[in-house]
Amino acid sequence: MANKIKGLVSKNKRRYQEDGFDLDLSYIYPNIIAMGFPAEKLEGVYRNNIDDVVRFLEARHRDQYKVYNLCSERMYDTSKFHKRVAHFPFDDHHPPRLELIRPFCEDMDDWLSRNSQNVAVIHCKAGKGRTGVMICAYLLHCGRFKDAEEALRFYGDARTMDQKGVTIPSQRRYVNYYGQLIRRHLTYRPVTLQLRAIQFETIPNFNGGSCAPFFVIYHIKVKSFTSTVFEGAKKGESNLTMLLPQAQPVGGDIRIEFYNKPSKMMKKEKMFHFWFNTFFICYEERTQAALNGCDSDAASQPRNNNARHQNHTRDEGSVPPPPPPPLPMDESRTFTLTLSKRELDKANKDKQHKIYSAGFKVSPCSVAIILNNHYPSR
Repeated sequence: MANKIKGLVSKNKRRYQEDGFDLDLSYIYPNIIAMGFPAEKLEGVYRNNIDDVVRFLEARHRDQYKVYNLCSERMYDTSKFHKRVAHFPFDDHHPPRLELIRPFCEDMDDWLSRNSQNVAVIHCKAGKGRTGVMICAYLLHCGRFKDAEEALRFYGDARTMDQKGVTIPSQRRYVNYYGQLIRRHLTYRPVTLQLRAIQFETIPNFNGGSCAPFFVIYHIKVKSFTSTVFEGAKKGESNLTMLLPQAQPVGGDIRIEFYNKPSKMMKKEKMFHFWFNTFFICYEERTQAALNGCDSDAASQPRNNNARHQNHTRDEGSVPPPPPPPLPMDESRTFTLTLSKRELDKANKDKQHKIYSAGFKVSPCSVAIILNNHYPSR
């Protein structure tokens, strides 16, 4: 009965069911394991029981495993794993801070490089989304994949039975961000921009074909701005432009949440949210010119750091592309981030287009984010 309950809780994830074990655990590579949270007491009845996980690791990888806990919401007794536990926390259903990814990858790289028999065991709560983000980032980091989408597909197939590994758009976006840093040999630096306006292209169907949206801006977890409610978005209109009364500085990892509130007497209703990093908004506009000036094959080579792992080889002697040209930050410069419906957390689940049209976007196309001193045309 307990195993049946665990199977229901783990849903579409592949389980390890050999040698008397039945664990929410999958080998992504022979030296990379993804698993659900090692729980205790009652929770251990329907999730991985921590004592069962310890028995498994001691039997299969004694003295050669290291556990990576990605949960920001919980901990456990690390002495059960001989204190070989590293903590890189971030919240469930969200991406990590961009600056958290490289230290995780370097720590894992160092551990796996020490001995060809070492294994890394990565988990969050369910052992799927957050776990997949960091494993895919590492697969890019060590050169097993050059393309983020390929890494995500590989992980989805290895961890689940329906190829639905990392499904949250913002989490997938951050894997792509890290892939750009690796592929283009970039040094990340926080960039501050001024948010002037946000535009919906097509109107969501919340209030009989219209909506009354407002949005909240977070710098990671800190709320920095709440807009007024923008009324008058009517059915059949092509877009809604939400101008800010004063430009709002945004820099680094930014989350914007949208709500619908048709009247003061009614409660707000969550619409959707998304994460982005301002560094990549600036970089994309100028990077193509730089890449056009160098060999495209050389530009796509992974970094070369001589780490030694089974099941992959590196391309030696790769030549990094030249840095992008300097970017003038003056009053005439405008940057635009455009996100389609499938790139918006929660809105992407509206498969039947009941609330959001198939062409709904965030940016000059749908929800348009205009950065710096230009307003979108009405």
